[in-house]
Amino acid sequence: MLSIHRRKWETFVGIPQNQAADLFKGVLSQNKIPYKEKRRPPFYMYDSKHERILLETDEMTITLIYVSGDPLTRFFSGMVGSRKHFEGITFLSVTYSDNKRVLRQLLTDLQELCQTSPWIITNHPRFQFAYLLQAKNRLKWKRMCTWERD
Repeated sequence: MLSIHRRKWETFVGIPQNQAADLFKGVLSQNKIPYKEKRRPPFYMYDSKHERILLETDEMTITLIYVSGDPLTRFFSGMVGSRKHFEGITFLSVTYSDNKRVLRQLLTDLQELCQTSPWIITNHPRFQFAYLLQAKNRLKWKRMCTWERD
């Protein structure tokens, strides 16, 4: 049953948006959780071209937002023409009901399916100096998941 009180968990994932969406769909199907996929207009702060992907279940809404880089990097990569050569990363926003157990299980399963640890964003050329953001991401994943891969 859906509760009136909603909670939110947000972080970055070091994989492209479409790959993250496919992994989440697989994890939801694996756990036999029915979901509906929806598209929303882009979130212009992170990217102006890619739509947001929403995966809605009874207990949560998973929003995947394409992040191409910070605004300054986007401006210069657009001028130089290197924007098309790099995939972005994903901003993950999950709004969930009071039951955090299901979210923990989904994120743990997602983490196991990823080829690299999902909190690693410094491998991406546009986020190569974002060590503090990566440390914050790792802490969020460590607190939420029941299993951690180094």
